[in-house]
Amino acid sequence: MARAGRKRKAGARDKSGRLIATPRQRVDRGTAELRLHRARRAGALDPQAARLWQQGKAEEAIEAIGSGDHGQAVDAIGRAWLAGLLAHPARSAEAMRDAGRVLFKLYWSHYAELAPSGGLYREMLGRGIVRSTTEHDIERAAQLEGALNRRFAILDDCGRDVRKAVESLCIDHHFEFGPLWLDRLIAARRQKIAADTEASLRIEAAVLGLAALT
Repeated sequence: MARAGRKRKAGARDKSGRLIATPRQRVDRGTAELRLHRARRAGALDPQAARLWQQGKAEEAIEAIGSGDHGQAVDAIGRAWLAGLLAHPARSAEAMRDAGRVLFKLYWSHYAELAPSGGLYREMLGRGIVRSTTEHDIERAAQLEGALNRRFAILDDCGRDVRKAVESLCIDHHFEFGPLWLDRLIAARRQKIAADTEASLRIEAAVLGLAALT
C-alpha cells in the first residue's frame, strides 16, 4: 500500500504555486525619547545613558540601556516589577503584577465616578480596559463589586498595613511617578545602596498582599 505524501501547506500562493511569505510584524516600541522616559521611570536609566540623552543622542542612549520591556513602567506596579521588587518564594512576579492590575481595573470600574482625570486614565476608558458603569449595567456592577470585595477581604485578613501598601502600589493613580516610597526603592536599586526601612517595609507588605491575591 502506497504511503501518503506530505500534506500541502496552508497559505496564500503566487501564480507558480509557491507559498507567499508572510512578512513579520514589527513591534512598535515608540520613539527613542518615549522609551527613555519609560526607562527613567523604571529606574533603568544608568549614568552613561543619561549623559547620552542629555547630549541629544537619544538613539545611542537606547542602545546603552538595551531592549527591556520598559513599557511596563506605565504604572507603579509595573515599575516595581521592572525593578525586581516583586520577589516571593511561591508566587511569580508576573502573576503578582497582573493581580495588582486586576485590582486596579475592578476598583476604578466600580468607582468610575471617582476616577482620576489624567489623560492616561481617559485613554484606558476609551480602549475598554476599564469602563464606567451605567444604570443598565446593574448585574455587571454587582459582579464587579463582589469581585472587588472578595479581594479586599483577602487583604484585610493580611492586616491593615498590607492593604494600605497594596492600595498605594496598585490603586492610587501613580501613572508617571510614585508612590514616593517606591521611587526611593527604585533609586536605591539603581544606585546599589540599601533602601530606607519604611520603603522596604512597604514593599514587603505589598508583596505579601499581592501573593495572597494570586
